[in-house]
Amino acid sequence: MTAWSWNDADTAELRQKLLRFAQLQLRDAQWAEDVVQDTLIKAFTKQGQFQAAAQWQTWVFAILKNTILDLLRQHKTRLQWQVSSDDEEFIDAVHEQLFDESGHWTPSASPQAWAQPESSLQQQDFMRTLHHCLQDLPENTARVFMLREIMGLDVAEICEQTGISADNCYTILHRARNGLRRCLQSNWFDEQA
Repeated sequence: MTAWSWNDADTAELRQKLLRFAQLQLRDAQWAEDVVQDTLIKAFTKQGQFQAAAQWQTWVFAILKNTILDLLRQHKTRLQWQVSSDDEEFIDAVHEQLFDESGHWTPSASPQAWAQPESSLQQQDFMRTLHHCLQDLPENTARVFMLREIMGLDVAEICEQTGISADNCYTILHRARNGLRRCLQSNWFDEQA
């Protein structure tokens, strides 16, 4: 028994979330449409396998993630990669202000103590804020972060898919984490204090 009713409104909202995620990863509208359609068909036909211990959307996103990975591996397609944008240059400038030459936080920029992150992660408001922060990252930075942290690809596979070097990948992941930390600090943790 699933908690999902497959009504038009809920399914349309879920489809839009899936489509945004797929478009960010694939950068091809037709492929994104195809993988979302395949994902929804798989979720519908395999809904008997859904275990209520998980969130329905999390289960469907896992299907989407695997469908995207299958497509990328099948086509061995390199993601379109854009050279540095103004947003990425801005992140570099901010990075220089936050860290000293040795890579350590400057005293004024060091992270503040956060309240219990485990309990915060369980709140839907936090997840909405995190999603908002991910959308505010430069597109290439968000894509690499999501490939690593959400899709679970290792750095070598990310480099193969995007055509970037391992050093560049680690730099982008570092920028993404710092960008998310700053966004979450100002949009979530400071508001919770």
